Amino acid sequence: MHDSRFSCKNHQAHASRWRALKSLSLVVALGVGASVFGQEAYGPQIEPAEKPSSTTSSTTELKKLPLEELVDVEITSASRRPEKLSQTSSAVDVITSEDIERAGATNLPDALRLGTEMEVAQIDEHTWAISTRGFDTSVANKMQVLMDGRSLYTPLFSGVFWDVQQTFLPDLEQIEIIRGPGATLWGANAINGVINIRTKSADETQGVLVYGGGGFEEDGFGGVRYGGKVGEDTYFRVYVMRQNGDGLPLEGDGQENDTRMTQGGFRIDSKIHPEDTLTLQGDFYAGNFDQFNASDIDVDGQNVIGRWTHEWDTDESLFLQAYYDRTYRLIPGIFEEQRNTFDLELQDQFRYDNHYIVWGGEYRLSHDNIGNLGPSLAFIPDEDTEHLVSGYIQDEWHIIPDKFYLTAGSKLEYNSFSGFEIQPTGRFTWLPGMDQTVWGAISRAVRTPARIDQNLVSPNPAFAPPILLANPDFESETLVAYELGYRIKPTEDLSFDLAGYFNDYDNLRSIEPLPHGKFTIENKLVGQSYGGSLAAKWRVNDWWRLDGSVSLLKVDIDEAAGGHDINNGTAEANDPECSFLIHSAMDLRWHVQFDSFLRYVDDLPNPHTPSYLTADVRLSWAPCKNVEIAIVGRNLLDEAHPEFRTAATSREVERSVFGTFKWSY
Repeated sequence: MHDSRFSCKNHQAHASRWRALKSLSLVVALGVGASVFGQEAYGPQIEPAEKPSSTTSSTTELKKLPLEELVDVEITSASRRPEKLSQTSSAVDVITSEDIERAGATNLPDALRLGTEMEVAQIDEHTWAISTRGFDTSVANKMQVLMDGRSLYTPLFSGVFWDVQQTFLPDLEQIEIIRGPGATLWGANAINGVINIRTKSADETQGVLVYGGGGFEEDGFGGVRYGGKVGEDTYFRVYVMRQNGDGLPLEGDGQENDTRMTQGGFRIDSKIHPEDTLTLQGDFYAGNFDQFNASDIDVDGQNVIGRWTHEWDTDESLFLQAYYDRTYRLIPGIFEEQRNTFDLELQDQFRYDNHYIVWGGEYRLSHDNIGNLGPSLAFIPDEDTEHLVSGYIQDEWHIIPDKFYLTAGSKLEYNSFSGFEIQPTGRFTWLPGMDQTVWGAISRAVRTPARIDQNLVSPNPAFAPPILLANPDFESETLVAYELGYRIKPTEDLSFDLAGYFNDYDNLRSIEPLPHGKFTIENKLVGQSYGGSLAAKWRVNDWWRLDGSVSLLKVDIDEAAGGHDINNGTAEANDPECSFLIHSAMDLRWHVQFDSFLRYVDDLPNPHTPSYLTADVRLSWAPCKNVEIAIVGRNLLDEAHPEFRTAATSREVERSVFGTFKWSY
């Protein structure tokens, strides 16, 4: 960043800022006008009026990408504004659409396996345990996940239903992963990290694209997208996709349950003025998942997002966004939930002398209606409305431009479960050389209560007196995190990214005994986690690239004073102490690409799941400019292995081989 950014343009921008603020009321109408527990960072996204059509390019060849582009991509998640990855004061990963395609991933959880420090384990045919820096369970609750500005978090259990999170993968721009607290800007539940899924603007996805595939242990999948243009500055796309998932067999049994999911959606981007962009997009999905000796699980949902972005220059912008999200899930004989969520957010960013300031506010209303269908459990009350009101501000102070920055900020929230919460951070960035960055941070973050913490009882009182009693006084879990990182590019073809951390947790969830053989959920566990990661990228030559990462983690959970958790702290985390990923990417002659991955995950302790080492490969060929065919092999080193056992069951992820095709016009 250079002093030239602090120019007289800022004074003109400040004068016009208030004219734009007065027009906000005209834009609000754009927004929303339109088992059980188991936001595109939306800074300015102004794009040139014309972009190359996706029909004129296939997967980018490595020889056309200098290491500078592979290492120093632009991200928006760390500061909610565009910045170079190499200069961020956070541990950040970027998974691009090319990375996902070259890995042969067919869903978002498998794409997330490419991230440093990411813990991704498939539990059954439609359930994943996903977290970073520990505390991974089937109901992992310490990460904030967003897609194009829409939060995927559910107030039911403070986590994500990963089985219904999908997008048209060829239209995905990139996944940005913050490892460590992001609560100052992203709010509650961004305690261990943030996953920010961003799709491409409509002008980047013009024309027809068809993809599909299937094979051994990989049922058929496919989709079609069409992008077009209306007038000079309005672009749109529509898509529909279908996935039939092959179930995971029980260990030693072989019985499988399959999944079926259909999804579609649209996006419209219109540049109504050189400084103003309007975006309207939405999705729908419906599907069902097999169950042994029970009726299928049924799911469906719809969402729509509207966003207005006004940009004065590259450093100053304002946006207003609103969305509506409806979800439905039925587990026959156990549980039914319908949830409607409304969200409105404003964000402003600007330069003032040597300061870069980002501030904003948000209001969210989420209403649920729960059917307590069986004897096993119930949520009391069975209908509730949760409110979230928040404001945030962050100041990046360039004390020595291009050398040393300090960042300070905080988020203040009010939520219906725990009241007011404050989540501050302090960070520094030091650039000792052109290709080196040293950064550090101290942050406080919270995981706010959810329905499962305050309203769950078991068994269902309609069938029997409860043994597990609700606790409406359950408080927020808290974290104070200390981070330090170092990035260096010693040569033009080699880079390293080192990050370490120590996390101190308080008020963790526990299950405490009560008199007369009853129990309740309380905050009587404490914990610490510490570890680090090393990631590297090496361009061996103009057609061969190697990259990889290794992660180390230690989690200790103990009872707080007066605590008697019946699980002795084992229910809140099930994490590997070591994992690594190595990826080789080759661009060969005759438009052939060959990618291979070697992945290791250490033992999981609770319950014990053995470590595994597995390999994936993908061989693709583009016989002409707009056609690509590929064969993918997954989990090739053994026939099957479990990734995450639970107390109830254990399923195995099997070896699979399948073919794919992609055609665009």
